Amino acid sequence: MALIATWSTFTTGIAGAQEAVAPAAEETKVVITGTRLVNRGFLAPTPVTVLDAQELKVTGTQNLETLLTDTPQFTANQLSSPTANTMQAGQPSGTATLNLRNLGPTRNLVLVNGRRFAITGPDFTSDINAIPAALVQRIETVTGGSSAVYGSDAISGVVNFILRDNFEGVEINAQHTRDQPTGTPTNSVDLTVGGNFANNRGNAVLSLNYMNREGMTRAELGGYALPSMGDGCVTPASWSATRPGTPLPVPAGQTCLSAGGRPGLIYSGSSTVPTGRIGNLPVIGSAASNPALDAALRAAGLQGMGTLGAIFDASGRAVRPYVAPDDAFDIGPLSYVVTPQKRWMGNAFAHYDFSERATGYLEMHYSSNVAQVQIGPTSASGNFLVNTNNPYLGGPMQEVLRQLDLRESGTLRATNGSQTLSTVAGDGLALVNLNRRLSDLGTRFAETDHSVVRVAIGLKGELPGVSENYLSDMKYDVYYTNARTTESQYQAGSISLSRFQNALLSQNGAAPVLNPFGQNLSPTARDAILISSNSDIVAEQQVVAGNVTGKLVELPSGPVDFSAGFERRHSYSKYTPDAFLASGDVSGWNAARPTEGEATVKEFFGEARVPLLKDRAFAKSLSVSGAFRRSDYDVESVGKVWTNSIGTEWAPVDSLTFRVQKQKSIRAPNVGELFGGQGRNGPTAIDPCSSRAPAGQQTAAVRALCEATGVPGGLVFDASVQPTQFLTQILGGNPDLTAETSHTTTIGAVFAPTAVRGLQVSLDYYKITLDNAISTLGGGGIQSVLDLCYLTIQNVDSVYCRAINRDPVTGQIAAPTYVMTTAANIGGIKTRGVDLAAHYGFNTARGLFGAGTRWNLDTNWTYVDELTFTPIQDIPDVTNECVGTWGGTCGQPVSKWKGTARVTMNSGKLMLSARARYSGSVTTDAYLVPQRRGVTPPAYESLTNPRIGSYTYLDLTAGYDVSKSVNVTAGIRNATDRDPPVLGSTQLPSNNSVSASYDALGRTFFATLNVRL
Repeated sequence: MALIATWSTFTTGIAGAQEAVAPAAEETKVVITGTRLVNRGFLAPTPVTVLDAQELKVTGTQNLETLLTDTPQFTANQLSSPTANTMQAGQPSGTATLNLRNLGPTRNLVLVNGRRFAITGPDFTSDINAIPAALVQRIETVTGGSSAVYGSDAISGVVNFILRDNFEGVEINAQHTRDQPTGTPTNSVDLTVGGNFANNRGNAVLSLNYMNREGMTRAELGGYALPSMGDGCVTPASWSATRPGTPLPVPAGQTCLSAGGRPGLIYSGSSTVPTGRIGNLPVIGSAASNPALDAALRAAGLQGMGTLGAIFDASGRAVRPYVAPDDAFDIGPLSYVVTPQKRWMGNAFAHYDFSERATGYLEMHYSSNVAQVQIGPTSASGNFLVNTNNPYLGGPMQEVLRQLDLRESGTLRATNGSQTLSTVAGDGLALVNLNRRLSDLGTRFAETDHSVVRVAIGLKGELPGVSENYLSDMKYDVYYTNARTTESQYQAGSISLSRFQNALLSQNGAAPVLNPFGQNLSPTARDAILISSNSDIVAEQQVVAGNVTGKLVELPSGPVDFSAGFERRHSYSKYTPDAFLASGDVSGWNAARPTEGEATVKEFFGEARVPLLKDRAFAKSLSVSGAFRRSDYDVESVGKVWTNSIGTEWAPVDSLTFRVQKQKSIRAPNVGELFGGQGRNGPTAIDPCSSRAPAGQQTAAVRALCEATGVPGGLVFDASVQPTQFLTQILGGNPDLTAETSHTTTIGAVFAPTAVRGLQVSLDYYKITLDNAISTLGGGGIQSVLDLCYLTIQNVDSVYCRAINRDPVTGQIAAPTYVMTTAANIGGIKTRGVDLAAHYGFNTARGLFGAGTRWNLDTNWTYVDELTFTPIQDIPDVTNECVGTWGGTCGQPVSKWKGTARVTMNSGKLMLSARARYSGSVTTDAYLVPQRRGVTPPAYESLTNPRIGSYTYLDLTAGYDVSKSVNVTAGIRNATDRDPPVLGSTQLPSNNSVSASYDALGRTFFATLNVRL
């Protein structure tokens, strides 16, 4: 594994048995990522980490995201990974994006052969599923901002995939992967054909790929994934860190501990159940009821009913009080843990030397990724109007509805989808909080077809110099790229909320079409409410760019290298939902309004490196370098912006080099952030007004604020305020957004002692400060808005409290606006840490098959000292310090230490390799974030599984050269079969764990056959 500080010095970490590590030649002229200047045998000021093709081979990489997520500089993406199983409103699905330095997928730039790759949709991210793993020669990652060199988006860095584009022969690569728990396979086949033509003046390569990843559900996986679990209070004897215990009721005024219990995992299904639940029934004797309604409730058998209301039996005629959690419905078993994916891909490369000074090149790409999502059956949950004489109900429940109708005050409204109906007292209609899981409609299923077409055509070569010492060694590269991404999304298993409402009501005296009580959906009712929905995404990007590099002047200490160029980039994206999604008249999949927009930027840039000293005492080399870029956007709120960098490299002796660089980078807002139509999604979050809030946060001040924002006084901190762990937020764009700005500092050293041949070590400090961060309101989505309203600012008139809409009857966060979290330039991010990489390669005389042995030891570590989000820069004291945490505010786990270490032996025809992957312990952000902010956190002992311990995974690989043209490789990922951490309410977002960051499938096997002719 080449875990490399700079490519010019560190070579491949897994090599052939006879390979020796050679120092870079003095005049090696290779452009490396992070600069457009040629490499002249000393290090660039920007740290670059490199992974080579051999690392892809020994890790069994079929999708590149897995390999990069294992690398310590990257963090997992829950919403774009094989375990995502979700469709985000207005965004592509089934894609794989990168999260460098935990700054998010929109803040790194993806290149292929040094040029921008295709964008996926309104967020302008790139889908690395569309990059062929079999063609990857190496992956170079600049782990710090690079906007001055590469333009917008390079806030956290640049990931450059260098592909093999000069190949001769035929190569077939077939791989089979299978997990141990379910035996679900992933198969891939690659065919690459290439050769020279025109007397070796040209070369053409064609590569085809097919991959089929089958998915599995939580029911098929079993084990830790079932049943769905949440946090609760259990009897001490039943407590388990991984399984649900026996719930222990906690009397009013006591805590779990004082009541003799222990915070632990409990079964946590949805209170929206297949037989139906009415949730807004007043408790007998409460202020919300009256004597007539109390009598009706008793006659219906609902004495002893709690705030979660009443549940029906399968016939719909019998009703009883709802009992939590026994009556809850688990939607988990039918949901995918890993989503199915089929990929077809073709890549063609060609270049031809027209002359000694002109080489034309062509890159063509086509890929089609078909991905599927499956989750449990949809539901109708909310306030609906029901006839008081509904014929599907027994007499006692009809009387309950009649009394509900008579106690109505004023005009009440029920908004469902695109329709709003009203009711007044005595009109024969009751406003009922109906919660019906429509399991008789089957599961929700979605399929996306994501296609990418990309063409790059260019001309490069040499230019005549002015003289030997001035403007010499001139090279040019001019190119045009055109990439178009299309995605069609089909979603089935949803219902129309307005049709559901209409089917509940009698028409012209006839019985309603729909009987929602019990399990009694007729074919006619099914047809009346069941819908499918469709949407399309188009994203286009065209780039015209050119640059010239060379020596500006020759100085006594060496040449002054320079690079200058221009770039014009036009990006366009459009999201088109159907009428159901656009209007929000759908329950089952997230709705969004149409989005369309474009942006054009014209840029010119320059870069130079000036050698100051050479071959002096304590200055084997000393140079300074700098770069600038001027960008002119046609987006009025962005306009003209400048980015720059300056750095220095100093080698006091041959074996030691120091490097320092400061950079200013920007990210212009994308189409989704500027023009995104409002849509909704439902992440995991905790409503501070519900019983899910930690006991320490259930204070008098929070209670008063909950009542002021619409929760009925008797329901504050009640389970009925948040029946499930998912809450809905409304997302959307803002055309007045300005560009984000970041400042990056890196300070490092590379040590390659001549006394220990084959050893290279790099150590780099990084610090990134981002201002005017574009994010959802509150900087962290719905959880941040809720926390800022109820726990931090605590002012009902604040923008955060006003963003929350509640149902006045149930207190639940409700339609139509739920929690508004539209885009804004509101926050800041700071992160700093240290990267450590080392490689040691050496030979021993003894080995197998009569040959010596080559040993390679590689390690790569990141220590994160700070990761702080400031949700509102105008309130700098309110910060979310996220190092060492995970959860609804901070997202995926960010441990202080994350690293890998690999040892590889090559002896003759045999290769053996072992890799360890480590991530440090983390604690829930529900505890650490308020504590670090100076706010009293919930008592640690009152939390369920508040800490995830450190994790070490072991991966083993063996390879054998059957012949010169045939190689077999096999390996085991997670050889010790370690389960991921088991969590309750802090899971992200489901599967009882954080399945994007920890191995979700346990022990996994792979085998690869490579044939080269």
